[in-house]
Amino acid sequence: MRLPVTRPVTDEGPPSLEQIVAKTGDLPPIPATALRALEMTNDPQVSVRELQTVLAQDQALTARILRIANSSMYGLRREIGTVSHAVAILGLDTTRSILAAACVQQVFQTGMVKARDLGTKLLSDHSWGAGLCSRVIAKYVRYAPQEEAFLSGLMHDIGKPVLLKNLPDRYMPIINDVYRGEATFYDAEQVVLGFSHAQVGSILAEKWNFPPQLSEAIGYHHDPMAAPRHSQLACITSLANKIMVYLGIGFERNAELILHEQPAAAALRLDASALQNIVTETNGMLSQMPETLRF
Repeated sequence: MRLPVTRPVTDEGPPSLEQIVAKTGDLPPIPATALRALEMTNDPQVSVRELQTVLAQDQALTARILRIANSSMYGLRREIGTVSHAVAILGLDTTRSILAAACVQQVFQTGMVKARDLGTKLLSDHSWGAGLCSRVIAKYVRYAPQEEAFLSGLMHDIGKPVLLKNLPDRYMPIINDVYRGEATFYDAEQVVLGFSHAQVGSILAEKWNFPPQLSEAIGYHHDPMAAPRHSQLACITSLANKIMVYLGIGFERNAELILHEQPAAAALRLDASALQNIVTETNGMLSQMPETLRF
């Protein structure tokens, strides 16, 4: 593993949140229109017309929402043309998930500009795959809401584009080493930066006022058994990530992973047969993913 010679953020214990933010730089804010719309979807009495009016202020965001809603992920028989139609067909919970996914897309699009083409595709495929796989796992272990699991899987690596955008000279060598199979992101980040993309992603989820279980699952997806309060969601997210690595979807690939021996699989009580079904179902969904959902 070839890594730049540098000292981590701190030599005594894990870095504080303040140190991570100071080293990473400004974390991307959620767009004002999206923030307002997400707040509205938390209100069961919200007027669909009001929600449509707010989202109409950001046509690019609306377009991303409709593109996701019309993808094969939701298997709709007819095309959704408006946000109000999406709410009527899919409900507020799913619409909230799609809205958050559209915000995640924006972060990936701006953060991965220095690793365009192959890098963007690999991270995009891995993130969407983990999101879809998390939803499948949630169904098998009866975790509700499944859309929360989808978002956790989709967002688990959102710290990577943030790090690349803010620390390109230090993060591009990490990406290159991982791509050559000489390192893992988590291990290389700890050596070079003193913290990981998981911690950055957790802070970003907090900054966006997402539920605490989402922030925790993102932050602990490399050590799910250590999650203090929401270990089930952390295990779902961690296992989905491992399944992507096993399938070779993304920068990291390891077809020799024994999935049923992963701590997250044991904690979720998923045996080899169940995991094979999960892999098969996830593969089927991935084969139908349209190119329009690329970050």
